[in-house]
Amino acid sequence: MFGGLGYERTSTRAIARRAGVSLPALQYYFGGKQGLHRACAEYIIADVHTWLAPVAAQARATLASPTLARPALLDLLHDVLQPFLEGMATERPESWILFFTRAHSERGAAFDVLFERVAGTLIGIAAQIVGRILERAPDDPEAMIRALSVVGQMALVRRSRPIILRALRWPDFSGKRLGILTDALWKQIESGLQGH
Repeated sequence: MFGGLGYERTSTRAIARRAGVSLPALQYYFGGKQGLHRACAEYIIADVHTWLAPVAAQARATLASPTLARPALLDLLHDVLQPFLEGMATERPESWILFFTRAHSERGAAFDVLFERVAGTLIGIAAQIVGRILERAPDDPEAMIRALSVVGQMALVRRSRPIILRALRWPDFSGKRLGILTDALWKQIESGLQGH
């Protein structure tokens, strides 16, 4: 409901009715609408962290080596972003995507939490890798913009999923189709990171 209607237009009374619980129970467990909204964000974050946390830890450990060559950095970028791409291409609940999109446009507390613990983490790691590939600091504007472009291509797969599937005349992104999508995106990403 938060994803479909937005924070302001969603009432706790309607949520309680749809969930089949009493309004006082909702108030008791979540402390009100803001607490419930944050709990929704935390629920999504917990799912994302099942793949993001180990990938982020591995990337940080690998980036500790000051002598990584370009091919190793590209492989690392691939390893970091592949689970994200698979998550974007597969059937995650549409309500999660709507929730994240609404939280982004509303720029409230839920967005701050989602950005810091999910998007910011992923973008930060991508910026470190892209910065090393470009021989720039991770917070250098060009490195950051190119890292955002790389991550944005992955996110676009989810936001444009129905358009992409229809244009390709595919029912979904499973099996061989996911491989074709992944290969095409990685070729585009690697070519975009060629020049310094």
